[in-house]
Amino acid sequence: MTEVKNPRIPMLVHLLLGPEVGEKNNFIQNIKDSLAKTFGGAVDSYTFYPYDSDISDIISIMRNISLFAQAKVVLIKNCHDLNKSDVALIAEYIKNPAKDCVLILASDNIKADPVIDKAVPAECKKIFWEMFESTKKGWVVQFFRKEKVEIENNAVNFLVDVLEGDTESLKKECNNLILFFGQNEVITEEKIADFFYSRKEENIFSLFDYIAQGNLEKSVVAAKNMILSGESTPIRMLGGILRQIKNAYEIEKIIAQKKSFSEACTELNIRIKKMQGTYSSAIQNYSIKDIEKIITLTAYYDLLFRSIKTEMQLIMIHVYLYSIIVNKGENFLKR
Repeated sequence: MTEVKNPRIPMLVHLLLGPEVGEKNNFIQNIKDSLAKTFGGAVDSYTFYPYDSDISDIISIMRNISLFAQAKVVLIKNCHDLNKSDVALIAEYIKNPAKDCVLILASDNIKADPVIDKAVPAECKKIFWEMFESTKKGWVVQFFRKEKVEIENNAVNFLVDVLEGDTESLKKECNNLILFFGQNEVITEEKIADFFYSRKEENIFSLFDYIAQGNLEKSVVAAKNMILSGESTPIRMLGGILRQIKNAYEIEKIIAQKKSFSEACTELNIRIKKMQGTYSSAIQNYSIKDIEKIITLTAYYDLLFRSIKTEMQLIMIHVYLYSIIVNKGENFLKR
């Protein structure tokens, strides 16, 4: 390994917040690449979560000399889940960080514990916001163009509308589509819908289908499987449910104008038969007033999930589903 005299690391600690996971991961990779370049070789890389690691052990790793690398990167994900004593230890470490280690504190939330927020210098803090709709469409178009795969405009709009907004989720599903269809097929809206609905793994479409049917048991199992498989998180799940429940709401409003379900689907450009079936079940099981309450309830839980620890989110997603399916949008927590 090339010896570097007095290597300069601009920032020894970073606080990276916000829901845009893809750009955040790119930023973290750039830190690792820059560190490797500075020290002339590979760096040790560690990833921890607050609930499966002892903070004192993590600090020991940061302060100890690496045997096979001249620098290290320590990433603590879900830093919003750190308890008060752990926060105090991290804040104390930040006052005098190890000179050969970059500490990265990351969270999908937009706020960290006030003690950590105060300890981290302003220039070392960054919030990664979710992309605007128009930006997401441009990102998808460029992704398929780079891979030399043709995708129709309607398919791009559909993909952006139904997928969770961060580039990490978009990239994952776009890669899956390319692997499934290959480079010789033109990807259409119908093909994407068939791809999602035919998958064996539970996803936001199968989950909403169970919700539309009013099946609490299958909804809870699907949500649990999605979380355990890494398919989604409770916060992202809410976003996917909200998009689809809003479509059901628009259908209900059009039908209230004395138009047919078929006319409503045509007007809203919902052409996929399976999706039409799901929305048909939804409007049979939930009135327009129910759906209005579900939309309000989902906004409430979105704020709640962003303010509580991850393990509590895993419990509360079940309460949320109960409040939708059994209580028809009435907030169970306020009864």
